[in-house]
Amino acid sequence: MSHGFLVPIVILWIVWRERGRWRALHAEPNLWGFALLGAAAGVQFAGVLGAGLFAGSVALLLSVSGAVLCLGGLEWLRVLAFPLVLAVFMLPKLAVVYNQLTLPLQLLASRIAAGILTFAGIGVIREGNILDVGGHRVAVVEACNGIRYLLSLGFMAVVFAYLSDSKPWMRLVLLGAAVPIAILANAIRVAAAGWLPSLETGVPHAVCGLFIFVLCVASLMLFRQLFNKVYVSYQS
Repeated sequence: MSHGFLVPIVILWIVWRERGRWRALHAEPNLWGFALLGAAAGVQFAGVLGAGLFAGSVALLLSVSGAVLCLGGLEWLRVLAFPLVLAVFMLPKLAVVYNQLTLPLQLLASRIAAGILTFAGIGVIREGNILDVGGHRVAVVEACNGIRYLLSLGFMAVVFAYLSDSKPWMRLVLLGAAVPIAILANAIRVAAAGWLPSLETGVPHAVCGLFIFVLCVASLMLFRQLFNKVYVSYQS
C-alpha cells in the first residue's frame, strides 16, 4: 500500500493547481466547523481507547475539514472537498473490513486464475486458494487478495479522471470500473505465476505486477473513451 505516500504530494499539487479558485474566495467563518472538530476529538478519543489507527486517521481528516469550515466557511470546504476525499486513499486499512474481504477475494482470484489457465489449455487443479499446475503449487495468500491493486488503481482512476475529464461524475465511473479491472488483473498475475514458476517471487514477480498494473491504467483510459462515446450518443 505504498501508494499512500504519494497521496499527500498529489493533494498539495491539486491545491496549488486550483489556487485561482480558492484565492478568489472570501473567508466566511462557520461555527458548524466546531461540531466537526468535536466529532474529530471523539473519534480520536475512541482511537486512543483501542479503536485503532484507522480511527485516529479519520479523526485527522475530520479535524482538517472542521478547521477549513471554521476559518473559511462552506465555499472553502467545497473547493477543497476533492483533495480531502483523495486523502481517504492514504488511510490505513480498516482491519474489520479487510479481514472480511480477504478470504473471499483470495478464493475469487484463485477461481478466475484457474479459469484463465484452463482457457489457455494449461491443466490446473484448484483446491480452495491453491492452484496445482503440473505439480507446481501456487497459494493465493493474503497478500495476493487484490485489495492493494484495487486501492492503488482506484486512486489512479480518480486522479486520471480529474486530469483528463471535466465531468465530475467521471471520477465515480472510473473508480467503479477500477474494481473489476483490479480483480481481473490480480487473477491474471496469479495465473502467470502458476504458468511460469519464476514469476512467483523476487524481481520477476515485482516486474510482472508492475507490467500488469500499467495495463490496468491503459484499460482505464479505454474505459473513459468508451463512457464518453456512450454519453455523447445519449446526449445526441
